[in-house]
Amino acid sequence: MESGRIQNLSTDYNYSTVPTKILNDNKLSATAKGILAFLLSLPSNHNINKKDLPKYFKEGYYALNKAFEELVKHRIIHKIEVRDKLGHFKGYEYVVHEFPKKRFGDQKKVLPSRNYRKSEIQNPDDVLINRIFNEDCLMTMSKMPDNYVDLVLTSPPYDHLRYYNGNNKFEFEKIAVELTRIVKNGGVIVWVVGDGMYKGSETGTSFKQALFFKEYCGLRLHDTMIFEKNTTTYPAKPDGIRYTQCFEYMFVFSKGKPKTVNLISDKKNRWSGTTNFGQKTDRNENDMLIPVRKFKSIPEYSPRTNIWRYVTGNGYSTEDKFAHQHPAIFPEKMAEEHIITWTNEGDDIVYDPFTGSGTTLKIAKELNRQFIGCEIVKEYFELINKRLRILS
Repeated sequence: MESGRIQNLSTDYNYSTVPTKILNDNKLSATAKGILAFLLSLPSNHNINKKDLPKYFKEGYYALNKAFEELVKHRIIHKIEVRDKLGHFKGYEYVVHEFPKKRFGDQKKVLPSRNYRKSEIQNPDDVLINRIFNEDCLMTMSKMPDNYVDLVLTSPPYDHLRYYNGNNKFEFEKIAVELTRIVKNGGVIVWVVGDGMYKGSETGTSFKQALFFKEYCGLRLHDTMIFEKNTTTYPAKPDGIRYTQCFEYMFVFSKGKPKTVNLISDKKNRWSGTTNFGQKTDRNENDMLIPVRKFKSIPEYSPRTNIWRYVTGNGYSTEDKFAHQHPAIFPEKMAEEHIITWTNEGDDIVYDPFTGSGTTLKIAKELNRQFIGCEIVKEYFELINKRLRILS
């Protein structure tokens, strides 16, 4: 779907300037150069729709579209996603420049230096516990002492697969190092991520991040779990080249041996009540078989596998209908089962650096755990507070 609006950002003169470098570029077709000259001839900030180009050229739409994409590839025209307030994709718009630009609308800003040293707060619990902060997670973690939280449960905004009101980027390496610092010895980080597609190949972002936690930060990769979804937004086509993508990774990192592991045993055993090998026997002095000891009988239930399946989507991930204002919601059941597995009731602290819709904090509160969260987007911060107030 393309809205197709083209905006000219060149300067108004009585003539049009096309750089000699572009005119002499043999990688651009004559049609592409003609389209550029035409667009630059339009008044500054004049809007024209891409589908109207055939009105001004002899060539047909498909030939013009191919030439137009040449200009996009050469960064002379920039293609910009258009989304509504809820993050739903609405199409593309285009911006034309007189000269190629490496990046548009994302120029680097000189930020004030931040001090990520260990916090000197005397009583961090008074400042941090059971609170949600509307700020960058690095700022929140700078207030935490070393070895402070028991569980980090989060899903970062990976590979631009969702639109988070313009906050899709984050400083992964710095955040990973800080998470390693603040998690307790024996604590756990559950990092829920997936991979996008780029030029026909999966990005591998999830594996790169997992290796950084393991190789650079020195954490154990305790388990590679799978979050399987029963629904998918983009099912595979019969004539497609890939199977339907229906899962995300749940990388479980630990700082040393996990101090708390409460495995969920809900896998029903078919042979419960029996033993694998019956009784172990021996022969007495009269050459008679006698039982030596009994093997333990198979229990009715045993620990589940590391593939967890959930029903997702509107009305399933949560009953809080307003929570779906956020484009990517954790299933509440998934948050519940991780919190139960890796923490105990009472003083254990659960932290979510990308709180999003607030599911992790909500479930931590319901399960009588302490929690800390931070969310940089103001609208989502208010959404989280609303979900937490309902529990009060």
